[in-house]
Amino acid sequence: MDEPHPQSSAREDAVHPGNTSAKRWIFAVLPLLSLCSLGAWRSLQGDDAGFLLLGLAAVAIGLGAVAFVHRRRLPRAGPPDPSVSWPLTMPADGAVYGFVYPRGVIWVARGVFGMSVLAMPMIYATGNYRPVGADFWWMVVFAAVSSVGFLLWTLACERYRVEVGAEGLIHYRLRRPLRHPFEAMGSVALLQGGGRGSMYVLALYDKRGRCIDTFADTLEGFTDLVALTKEYAFAAGVPYRYRDKWGAWTR
Repeated sequence: MDEPHPQSSAREDAVHPGNTSAKRWIFAVLPLLSLCSLGAWRSLQGDDAGFLLLGLAAVAIGLGAVAFVHRRRLPRAGPPDPSVSWPLTMPADGAVYGFVYPRGVIWVARGVFGMSVLAMPMIYATGNYRPVGADFWWMVVFAAVSSVGFLLWTLACERYRVEVGAEGLIHYRLRRPLRHPFEAMGSVALLQGGGRGSMYVLALYDKRGRCIDTFADTLEGFTDLVALTKEYAFAAGVPYRYRDKWGAWTR
């Protein structure tokens, strides 16, 4: 179970991505203003699509208002961190632990690749229309490109592996592995609603507050990955925080 840790210093907070800045507000407001302006201009021109743009802008403003109210109602400590209840089942004794995709995900990727290889020949053999000449070769090129893409996706899933140790994390992937020593990190964060259909994402940031890598909860043993990373990060003096889906951070 996690034990209380001291608050991070002002220097550490300064590089943490959870802190607001004028630049972030500018990049958030400018697209919204552009969308409202474009929608109003198209509406004045008599284009019904302008009302659709204004509707999208209204939805964005509504979500922003909900997020603002949510953050104002939270206690000073911030939103409750779910990882507090994630027990550390692996001893943080300096050993290196690996985390990969479940076997079911790997077999799904292999199945999709196999279907992509067989799809075009079956369509050509059973279809009423059989292309010839340039149309035939375009179909061959499309089949080859799509099959190669699914093959790379399958190989990427098979080679994906995250290793966590006292020195840092190593991310094995289709390209050369990424190495993230704790001494070079600025902070570690657990993000809710991190995108790509994931409920939670473990994010690593450098000392300038830039995200350098992310790991989704689709990995097998994700809660152990988070718990181990937190323990090793605390031992190395790297601050940790949590962000909920409305953008509220723990302090």
